[in-house]
Amino acid sequence: MTQMKELFGFNPRELLSWKSLVILLNKPRDASILAYARIAYGILMMIDIPQERGMVHVDARYGEGTEDLCRFPYIHSLKPLSYDYMAALYAVLFLCACGIALGFMYRISCFCFALVYWYFFMLDKSVWNNHSYLYGLLSILFLLTDGHRYMSVDGYFRKSIQNTHVPLWNYTLLRFQIFLVYFYAGLKKTESDWLLGYSMQRLSAHWVFDPIRLVLSDSTMDYVIVHLGGFILDFSVGFILFFDKTRWLGFLMCGSFHCMNSQLFRIGMFPYAMLATMFVFCHCDTFKQFLNSFNICGNIFDTASAKQNPSCIYEPKKGEQIKTRWKHVLVTFLTLSYISEQLFLPYSHFITKGYNGWTQGPYGYSWDMMVHSFANQHIKVMYKDSSGKEGFLKPGVFVLSAKKSRWSVHPDMAIQYARCVRERLIDLGIDKPEIYFDVWKSMNGRFQQRVFDPSVELAGYDWSPFKKPKFVLPVLSELSDWRTKLRSLKQEYRNQTIDVVFVADFPGMSLNNFVQEDFGNASLEVLQGEVSVKFDAQAGDEVTLKAGEKIRVPAGEFHTVLTTSKTPSCYFYTYENTTAAALNEKVKDLRKKVNSAESPAIPWISPQGNDDDAADEMVVDEFQRQEMERTKRKEETQRSFGEKAALFALKKIGVFRRSYLLAVYSIRNIVFGRPDIRQLANEMEYIDSWNANIRKSWGRGKEDSVEASNQKTEL
Repeated sequence: MTQMKELFGFNPRELLSWKSLVILLNKPRDASILAYARIAYGILMMIDIPQERGMVHVDARYGEGTEDLCRFPYIHSLKPLSYDYMAALYAVLFLCACGIALGFMYRISCFCFALVYWYFFMLDKSVWNNHSYLYGLLSILFLLTDGHRYMSVDGYFRKSIQNTHVPLWNYTLLRFQIFLVYFYAGLKKTESDWLLGYSMQRLSAHWVFDPIRLVLSDSTMDYVIVHLGGFILDFSVGFILFFDKTRWLGFLMCGSFHCMNSQLFRIGMFPYAMLATMFVFCHCDTFKQFLNSFNICGNIFDTASAKQNPSCIYEPKKGEQIKTRWKHVLVTFLTLSYISEQLFLPYSHFITKGYNGWTQGPYGYSWDMMVHSFANQHIKVMYKDSSGKEGFLKPGVFVLSAKKSRWSVHPDMAIQYARCVRERLIDLGIDKPEIYFDVWKSMNGRFQQRVFDPSVELAGYDWSPFKKPKFVLPVLSELSDWRTKLRSLKQEYRNQTIDVVFVADFPGMSLNNFVQEDFGNASLEVLQGEVSVKFDAQAGDEVTLKAGEKIRVPAGEFHTVLTTSKTPSCYFYTYENTTAAALNEKVKDLRKKVNSAESPAIPWISPQGNDDDAADEMVVDEFQRQEMERTKRKEETQRSFGEKAALFALKKIGVFRRSYLLAVYSIRNIVFGRPDIRQLANEMEYIDSWNANIRKSWGRGKEDSVEASNQKTEL
């Protein structure tokens, strides 16, 4: 048992009875590593709030003109406050993060931070992700734990709490949460799509893999390094960090993994947060020893042994028995309750069926990080008025950013969007509109297929969090084995500079498709099943195609593909953008003429278009665009490290400056009222002046080259 205690840090027998467990979780521990975690969390949140939390763009999210935007709150009745109050809440969030880092008014700072953070989090599911959820959980954990008992402003003014012990459950909660992030991410990666290498496509093309590219091919890196390596790391690194003898290996694995992620993905502070939190597995006094060994901060912070805390249970004197109080029992119960809830919640989707689509539940609390990747092919938003007249809307209309199309794969968000679109159409005078979505996506390299039944009216659908949404069509998982064939076909056609789209559809459903006039040599070939093809501009019978049969598809007109087989049909389109290909060839010829001329001036544009030596206006525009891109890349590569660092710093200062000014003016508006429109316009111009000056000063070379190029092409 002595060896087991040295290995685990406690005697495993202490877990066998309730009283022993209460005593164990309330044993005293040094508070320095907990204080380190508090400081790191506060600083990272101060950096994260203006950027990823959206404080710098609060005017675009909640300002004037955004009242009619469609939003996706978790609680459907939850609404944002007015713009000034939302900006003020961001200021409160930032100040509370600062209070957490300093340990100033610690409980109040943690409580206000958690309250405001979770309000923002619940306000918009479209931006949910796992690390945003993790930050919210950590805000609760720091509220419950005693992170201010070392290296805090509160401890400076209250000597009774400075450098005192904390109960072990403080560390248990924090270490368990970080362990769970890795371990559950590993469990979710046991899905066949990840283990077979289909979840992350062509990630090895990034420059971070350049050193490994010397010994491994891109396809091997995608499978071995990204998929198998990611699974092994997530599944094992929590255990490796737990033990003293292997912790150095865990630091090495986490360090390399998160440093690569910080360059591969745009995920804000998450890689740095995970780098910081890996040290919570160290001995509880490690941070104090670090400060003491390097004499950091001099005598400002007490580096002596921690003092006793009445909340802890200490070893009794000889002849005395350990006494537990009701507080010790309560915190043990709450600790086990939190652990149980976190173990259960990522697998609770059999209860919340209304959120289940192709994936289980809304993305953000399942820890299925990067397991599913989607390729968007086609989204059609259609409405019918009371007379049956049809109309079509641009996908993403009434949404803050059309790029945020997460609503198109989650049923609960699709219902919210449909109801919002119906309300906006009614405001525009359309009588009793019905909303229909036809969404085509591919998950993890499969065929493009429908997500929702396009015949179901969604605005009036009776959705419930506890009922399975019947309008969601299942993933055609029986066609998953085709992915190897699809990869080889795609590579074969790519070598011929021909684009290809693979489609699968359900029996009895039809695809109404339009081939653009720019797409020449378009064809449709059936891989499996049977389809009937009808062209709108051609009279006559429909054309039936079976597996292996192919037909040419005319450009510039609609055609309908109906699946007539009893099983799903699989087919693919091949096409070539002839206009783009011809334009590229003309641009190449123009570049040769410019490069070979003694005076590299662009030829005059021919108004009649019949001068062999003249260039078309479209060709000149494309040539100039490519030259601008080349100039931009050249300038970026020629910048020194110091210039890049200065530009990066200036941009970050601009983000914080804009966030600060937006908050200050909003608080002024709340307290003293809004000024006139002219003053507001001048203030917004002043707010954006910093970023405008940065773009102007650092883009001067590019602007000069564009101006000179434009002068050459004047008629």
